[in-house]
Amino acid sequence: MATTVDLTALRRDIASLSAGISPAAKRSAFAFGIETLDRMFRHGIERGAVHEVFADEAGDAGAATGFVIALALRAASNQSLILWLEEDFAAQEHGFPYAPGLRHIGLDPQRLVIVRCATPQDVLKAAADSLGIRGTGAVIIAPWSNPKCLDLTASRKLLLSAQQTNVPAFLLRLGAQPTENAATTRWLIRSAASQSSGANAPGHPVFDATLIRNRQGMTGHWILQWESEDHVFRQIEPLSGNVVPAPAYRPPQTRKSGTRSY
Repeated sequence: MATTVDLTALRRDIASLSAGISPAAKRSAFAFGIETLDRMFRHGIERGAVHEVFADEAGDAGAATGFVIALALRAASNQSLILWLEEDFAAQEHGFPYAPGLRHIGLDPQRLVIVRCATPQDVLKAAADSLGIRGTGAVIIAPWSNPKCLDLTASRKLLLSAQQTNVPAFLLRLGAQPTENAATTRWLIRSAASQSSGANAPGHPVFDATLIRNRQGMTGHWILQWESEDHVFRQIEPLSGNVVPAPAYRPPQTRKSGTRSY
């Protein structure tokens, strides 16, 4: 079912929750905390910018989502709110954020404000408005596939809003292929095997991350472990063994209205 969003009410509610939080005085940056990765950026990863994250294949959607959340946690202050703006169709395809899972990756669900929109146009409109809300630590923007409205002009508007407010905009591109836009960085994320913490207990989330666009410097590839308790990344060595080549991108799934395939 489509969700109607009252952005005026949303802005008022977030302002009340964020009382006492001062807006950033100037543009700033955040870091991964890994020397080999951070040196790819001149002065850190810009907060006031658009950062784009793609899943390599459909099965990597969870990894891409987790990576976006980790980036948002690195970029946002400890108490600031994170806004998650997604198209209804994306939620139908990949499910909804699950509170215990959010806690497992280090995000307190009380810090998350989720806005679901009926169309990609509504997602972009909500994103532009949300980037200007006082007290917002980061905005995650999740339209489905490659909507025509998310063109170079629209992405430049998002970039301008992010620069003016010093709030990072993370574009989560599920079911999509890269196109020309104003994103400062572009990441391709694959799932990677975690390392057990002992006694067959599950290990920390691990991401196979490739930086395929970087307007601040060079690109590269890393295997990154996310330690949710401390909100830090650690670089780990890839597991040995044969690797089967796979295509970098898959065609986006065609949007269907009214019906779903199971």
